[in-house]
This record gives sequence, structure tokens and C-alpha cells, in this order.
Amino acid sequence: MTSVLRIRTAGAVLTAGLCILQTGWYPAAQAGSPRQAQAPVVVEKVRKVRIRPEATLIGTVFPFRRSAVAGEAEGLVVEFPVRRGQRVEKGQVLARIQEQPYRLRLKAARAGLAEARENEAEARSELRRISALFEKKSVSSRTYDETAYRVKALRARIMALEAKIETIAYDMSRCTVKAPFDGFVVEEHIQVGQWIKRGGTVVTLAQMDPVLVVVPVPDRYVHSLKAGRSVSLEFDYLPRNPLRKGRVRSVIPQGDEKARTFPVEIEVRNRDLSLLAGMSCKVKLPVGSPKEALVVSKDAVVTRRRGSHLFVVRDEKAVLVPVRRGEATGDRVAVYGELSAGEWVVVEGNERLRPGQPVRPMERRGGGGGGPVGR
Repeated sequence: MTSVLRIRTAGAVLTAGLCILQTGWYPAAQAGSPRQAQAPVVVEKVRKVRIRPEATLIGTVFPFRRSAVAGEAEGLVVEFPVRRGQRVEKGQVLARIQEQPYRLRLKAARAGLAEARENEAEARSELRRISALFEKKSVSSRTYDETAYRVKALRARIMALEAKIETIAYDMSRCTVKAPFDGFVVEEHIQVGQWIKRGGTVVTLAQMDPVLVVVPVPDRYVHSLKAGRSVSLEFDYLPRNPLRKGRVRSVIPQGDEKARTFPVEIEVRNRDLSLLAGMSCKVKLPVGSPKEALVVSKDAVVTRRRGSHLFVVRDEKAVLVPVRRGEATGDRVAVYGELSAGEWVVVEGNERLRPGQPVRPMERRGGGGGGPVGR
């Protein structure tokens, strides 16, 4: 009988222990218990500040501009010195088209121009002779008109040939295709030995500094955003400097009818070129009107399955205070619960605390603990 009673008692204790572990809630510390030694903790004061509510949305990185760079001349590609993924600077050679056909056409046009000028000079001389005879009525008006017309025709031919020469020279200068801006070659559209037509695409070039982050913003927030407003962005997958600042470039008035969202473009500097097109990021957009709230360090809030809470130091003991998380602002978060500005909350060592446990608080200073809190 005694053995059965012991087994039942052990089972009840085990069941109670499992319930405590599953709920994740802390049992109250027994006052005056010799086991409850003062636990060293780091604390900070609850602050009352004016904050603007923020909405965290997911955005995608796009090039600041993406251009299909075209060739203005037609001909055979004789040089293509770039490759996909290569970074190029403004004015750098992307491709060269064979110039020899243009040189030959230019030579022929210049020869035709020289001949036309000689013919015009001869025609003008003839016109002067005919004019003198026409004044003496030694030639007919028809002969005079025909000579004058020939001079005008030759002058028009000279102008046409001059324009043709300028066109050929311009086309020949465009046989070298250059980068219109700094960027990366993301697509190759030609190769050496290929014939390219006028206006044919040579490469697709993407400018990656700055970049544009496009985020779909729900219609309830979109009117809070204006061009030029500063926003915070977080790139979780960047090994260094995951936090960036951006500027709202534009709010596109055409939205997604099904999702009821509107694309917002955010311009972000990318001097180190660590931001790549297609990356995702968290965009913290200021929405709503500023308001006063109690804020604590994010480290102070402990989240369990049954909710969030923090520990407030009162009478040298850790008092558990349930809270509701609010808007985040930097490394701090607004909290709503039974606490006041100026109270000390535990920011380090709170994971191992139990409600009512005696503590030895040290004020956080800079990056770590500091001196003891005054009593």
C-alpha cells in the first residue's frame, strides 16, 4: 500500500512539473527562501518618449535604372570586350563595329562633293557670261534661265553631299558603342562576328548605385508617405551593415486591385555594391501621427507562448509585469502594461529570473553593465 502511495505521489509531482514546463509561466518565489540569493541583473529605466508608429513591410531591391543599350550604326561586330556580370564605367567601350565600309562611303561622298563644287564653279562662270549677253539681248531668256537653273541644281547637290558626309561621319563615330552610365552588364545580346542592325541591342546595363527598393504598401498606409521622407531598411542577409537609410522617391498612384497595395519606390545608396537586385528587406515605414508612449529596450521584453512580459525591479525584487508590444523605434519598443516611466526594467539576465526573486541590479552604461542602481 505504501509503495502504491509513493508511486502516485511521484506521478503527481512529475505531472505538475511537466505542466509548468509546457505553460512556460513562472511560479512565484517563496519569500525568505534561503535558495533565493540575489541574482545579478542589468537594468535600464523605462522612458516616455514621442514616437511615430511604424509599419514593417517586405520590399525588393531593383536597379536604379536598367537600359537596353543599342548600337546606332549597322555593321559587323569586330570587338566585344565586356561580359555578363562585369562592372563598367560611363564612357567605357562596350562594342566596336567595323568602320571600313563607312570609310569607303565617306571617301566616295567627298569625291562627289569635290566634283560638284567644280561643276558649280564652272556653271557660275557660264552664268556670268550668259548674263552679259542677255543684257545685250544676244541670247534668249530661255538660255539664261537654263544656265541659272543649272547653278541652283549644282548648289543643291553640294548641300546634299555635305549632309551625306556628315551623316556617314556621324555613323562612323557611332561604330564604337560606349556605356551611358556606371553599372553592370546583366545581359549580352551580341558576339564578335555577328551582324548588328541599326538600333540593335548590344547589352542590358543596370545601375546599382543607388538602388531602388520597391515595397507594396497597403492602402490604409499609403497616404502617410510623401516623397523625400526618410525610412529605415534592414537587410537580414547582409553579413555587414544590415541597417540602411533610404528616401521615399515616389508613390506610384496605380495599385494592385486584388491586394489593395500601392508600390512605393525608396532610393538607397549602395556605395559598397552589397545590395543586389532581387534581394528582400524589411522596410520600416512611418505611418500615422506621432504619440507619446513608454519604451524599453527590446532586450527587456520576454516573449512566451502565453504572451510577453518584462521584469520590473521593485523593492529589490523582480516583479513580472505582463505587457503588450507596440511600435518599434530603433532598438526600442513601445510597451503597454502596468508600469511607469522611470522604473527599472531588467535587460540582461531576465531569461533566468523568477517572479519575486531578489536581484542585485546594475545600470546599463554604453554597451554593457555599469554601476549599482541607487536605492
